[in-house]
Amino acid sequence: MNQTEHDLRELLAERSTGASGGGARLEEILARGRGMRRRRWAAGGTLAAVVAALVLTPPLLSGGPARDGVIAARVGEPDSQTRGEGVRLAGLRSESTGKVERLTFTPKSERASYRVNCAAGSRAFVRYGDQVDAGVCGEDRQGQEWTAFGHFDGLTVGVPVTVEVFTVPTTIKDPPDESSEGFDEALADAVRRPALWEIAVHDGGISDAACSPDICLDSGSRPAAKGERNLAGLPDGHQVAGGHVTRINEKHTFRGTVEGEARVYVRCEGEDLHAFIWAGRAVLAKSVPCGAKPALWEFVANGPTEVTVAVVRRDRLPRGSDFTSDLQAASKEANRLLSGLRPEAGYWHVALQQLDEPKPSAG
Repeated sequence: MNQTEHDLRELLAERSTGASGGGARLEEILARGRGMRRRRWAAGGTLAAVVAALVLTPPLLSGGPARDGVIAARVGEPDSQTRGEGVRLAGLRSESTGKVERLTFTPKSERASYRVNCAAGSRAFVRYGDQVDAGVCGEDRQGQEWTAFGHFDGLTVGVPVTVEVFTVPTTIKDPPDESSEGFDEALADAVRRPALWEIAVHDGGISDAACSPDICLDSGSRPAAKGERNLAGLPDGHQVAGGHVTRINEKHTFRGTVEGEARVYVRCEGEDLHAFIWAGRAVLAKSVPCGAKPALWEFVANGPTEVTVAVVRRDRLPRGSDFTSDLQAASKEANRLLSGLRPEAGYWHVALQQLDEPKPSAG
């Protein structure tokens, strides 16, 4: 630990005040056509009861019979066949939209389920054989987190299966149909850009508990039922303060109560933005360009804690300025920069998370 980090951690207890929190709720929607089952999360990650359960088993899609089986879409609560999470068979993370990823797993039974989590609001496409499913995942502009679910039927135990997955922003036009040809067409039209997402495949059923905390900022993460860690390998945690901001070029302060290790995430996806994080209101703790992964600052505090965050366009940073190696000088430069900028419309997300387990020691 360097001296700057030590000073910042001590300063947190002196400058932090107040606490905030929020409840959580779950709403259910029906996906259009054969859309995947999708869940909306609210801050805190607590799921409310679903009023009704509806199961949709779609017919085979165009493009001929499935080579290896069928993708089935589910809407609502898991039925008796999917209830209970099985062991994780495979998983991967990607930092780009418009790029197809291939995931191979070896079935342990005739059925496996998958979950797609996205940071930004995205449309996910999953292809298994000639069967294609598509649905929405990630965070929408109302601050809700969506998780896409589905399952593969007709698997052969011990015979490896490869599925293809990619995501695109929700702003793109829907493909003409959810066929293998539609999958290829959507992929061909997609533009790659930084965006974080992940897919996990489990034997039997699957839950939404183990979303990586750098993706599900509000709801946080918990261990999977069989003990697997989140795919990012990060310590599990939950949000104690945070929110969505609709303007850049100005400071925003967040307060929460922290006991022990904690972290601040700032999600400002894109190649043209830069994030500043202050301990309290005056001492700059982190200065980092935005990208696929959220900006991260880790610290230790005990009691009421306050952090301040600002996001600016990268082209507004003075040429030749060093905002990373000398944080004391960078703090003065950042304040001077912000004082000369006018607030603009922009969308980004802050989460102050309490770690629920110790951070693994290096080495």
